[in-house]
Amino acid sequence: MNFYKLNRTAIRKTVSLLLLSSFLFTNVAAADILSGGERQISSDVQNTISYTTDLTQLGREGRLHETTNFDAETNTLIKVLEKGSRQPLLVDETNESPEFVVEQLAIRIARRDVPDSLRDARVVKIEFSEIYSNSKTLIEADATVRQIITELAQNGNIAFVEDLNDLFRLELSKANAINALKTGKLAIVAGIASVALSDTFAAAADAKDLFETITLDAEAAATVENAPSRRDSYRGDNVSPDIREMLSADPTGTKRIDVIVQAKNAGDTAFQAIMREGNARLVRRIGNTNDVVVDAPIATVQQLSASGTINYVSPDRPTVRTGHIETTTGTSLIRGMGTATAGSLDGTGVGIAVVDSGIYSEHNGFRNAAGQSRVVASVDFTNTGTSDAYGHGTHVAGLAAGSHQKDGGAYKGLASDANLVSLKVLRNDGTGQASWLLNALEWVLQNRSQYNIRVVNLSLGTVAVDSYVNDPLCLKVKELAQAGILVVAAAGNLGRSQDSQKLYGAIHSPGNSPYALTVGSANTFGTDVRGDDAVTTYSSRGPTRSFYTNENGVRIHDNVIKPDLVAPGNNVVSYRSPGNMISARSPQLDLPAAEGETDADRVMIQSGTSMSAPIVSGAAALLLEANPNLTPSMLKVILQYSAQPIAGADMFEQGAGLLNTEGAVRLANTIDRNLNFSGSIRRGDAIVASGWSAPAAFTNIAGSTVVWSQIATTNHGFITGQELTTRFQTAYRSGSILDDGTRTTNNNYTLNVGHFFTSGLVLNDRVVKSDGGTAGTGTSVFSSGVLIGDGVLIGDGVLIGDGVLIGDGVLIGDGVLIGDGVLIGD
Repeated sequence: MNFYKLNRTAIRKTVSLLLLSSFLFTNVAAADILSGGERQISSDVQNTISYTTDLTQLGREGRLHETTNFDAETNTLIKVLEKGSRQPLLVDETNESPEFVVEQLAIRIARRDVPDSLRDARVVKIEFSEIYSNSKTLIEADATVRQIITELAQNGNIAFVEDLNDLFRLELSKANAINALKTGKLAIVAGIASVALSDTFAAAADAKDLFETITLDAEAAATVENAPSRRDSYRGDNVSPDIREMLSADPTGTKRIDVIVQAKNAGDTAFQAIMREGNARLVRRIGNTNDVVVDAPIATVQQLSASGTINYVSPDRPTVRTGHIETTTGTSLIRGMGTATAGSLDGTGVGIAVVDSGIYSEHNGFRNAAGQSRVVASVDFTNTGTSDAYGHGTHVAGLAAGSHQKDGGAYKGLASDANLVSLKVLRNDGTGQASWLLNALEWVLQNRSQYNIRVVNLSLGTVAVDSYVNDPLCLKVKELAQAGILVVAAAGNLGRSQDSQKLYGAIHSPGNSPYALTVGSANTFGTDVRGDDAVTTYSSRGPTRSFYTNENGVRIHDNVIKPDLVAPGNNVVSYRSPGNMISARSPQLDLPAAEGETDADRVMIQSGTSMSAPIVSGAAALLLEANPNLTPSMLKVILQYSAQPIAGADMFEQGAGLLNTEGAVRLANTIDRNLNFSGSIRRGDAIVASGWSAPAAFTNIAGSTVVWSQIATTNHGFITGQELTTRFQTAYRSGSILDDGTRTTNNNYTLNVGHFFTSGLVLNDRVVKSDGGTAGTGTSVFSSGVLIGDGVLIGDGVLIGDGVLIGDGVLIGDGVLIGDGVLIGD
């Protein structure tokens, strides 16, 4: 993989400057130095077009969420704008709903379903969070906003200001805006929280009469928490960046490629006409969805992009595998922790789908007490048969759910009586396509009830280019989460460069999705005690660098904190399929067969995050056996809250910490099994039984004390507080993530305690390098404001002197950096 050749002396100097000065306002300067000046900022004002979003254009492209909840408010908004004498000010309790109302306005203008005076208007949002994040000083931010207002006034646009205080705290911009409003040159729609209304106009009395208040209906506003926000809708260009590069390289457009097209309606006559006229060939359809795999000239992709018939198009990228457990994870301590209903915990009744290279179902480690195989279904999506000729899937499945008593059960998996569903998406040489994986995940959705599939294990992935809001794999993961299925994804094995330098920003897709539980790899060094455990050097680190390109050509990176946690993955012993390719290439990985053993007993060693992911999948199955009503979001919180923070590792390396199965099961057992967490339960309702007492937040493993992290990560920070495990949070519903309950205003990252969270929680707006203590103690690495902003994140340079960030200029490189981690030690 090609990375920027960095001038290390310049990097060291830059890091010194960063550490000596205010990080927030020097971030952009550092980014320009290290990225070769990709974004240039003048001494007077920034490039203003990068800090606005044309909502009307998004409405034309079908990229806004349409709802009837705010019909009355939208009609009132239109009437106020039509009169033109005063400006609409949208007021609700938490300022969460105004953007939804303004989006309805933009959709109506896009359809020309408005009075004649508004039909040619554009609704343009001023992106204050990006302005603040990329300004060196407030003076520069003020100049940028003032220039934007001047440009919008000249073109007769409707400016949307999400929070009026964003504008009013900048004195020159406020004066400029008030003057433009008084002279009728500018229209503004603004939002504001009701609690801030009086204070805002007390400090700006001359502006009060310019606005007409529209109070948003409380019941309609309450539904916003369950509606998809625009941050989880398709964003930016509807063609992936790597295809755009192909278009630039081949102006003739004759080169043919296989692409995944997320059509709005695959049966639409306009869509089909473009396919026919563009000489495109339908390769396959993903189940009964509107996602199709198409072989087409690049020129046809461009036609589809401009047609309005698609949501997104991306390449059918290749997928690759990402390659004493019971004691060191604490699993041996929980076997007797089952309830009167569940008995001993071993995953009984829970289905785990292993999406991989197939499973050798005749291995004795996959048999139940009656001698029958627990591989209850095998489906091939590669046209190479269901057997595991490669040898990866069998090893993975054994770690999740193996039951072999070889060597006293030393190589058992965590959920040793769970049922396995084998979905083969990697060929016999270990390679595959993203579309095969999509088909397998769609199969899970359609067959989940028949096999009680509650966990999907993905010890494979593809390069993460597209933002998780556009990536077809990530969107399918979100669908699975909405259906109550936890997707456990390997982080990848791109954590170090060819010269052994630490790399950040190389999480695989779909592990870059916040709806997936993404797992990195830890090295146990072959001991049961955990004091010597460390994150492996090859384990992929965050933040996620997938991105979208906005209408102004600026890349906006997701920068999600990943992985979510780590689990043992180095030199791990599990089951071996006979005659497999991995063993043939590296026979030293096979453990010698004991006397009388057959292929159905054999084991081998492999390493990588591929091995870490199924260990967490098995742990999740145990939690679901203990409490079947747990949602994917709750499972993630429980596993993170009980994880052990590894001293010296930051959250981009370990997430919340190292898997602690004993702590997770003990915590899950305190949650009331009789509650339906996908039903009528409300925010703040108790999820523990009457008389509950807090479990001790530590576990004794192999004679040592393991403390719990007592945190749960969001996209850009982490939450602490016991109410994470005692009271229901709206963000725990299936298909939700904790970040749904956060908001960003003026670069401040805060919890929404009005709709999503209870008041007893604290959002910590930083990324921490752990000191091994609880509640996120340690050294701050980044503030959330640096992660949010516009995603530049010091361009392609160093990450606080700790390693190199895979930056803005790298899309997919030239291949896999270090194999796939399957054969890598540490």
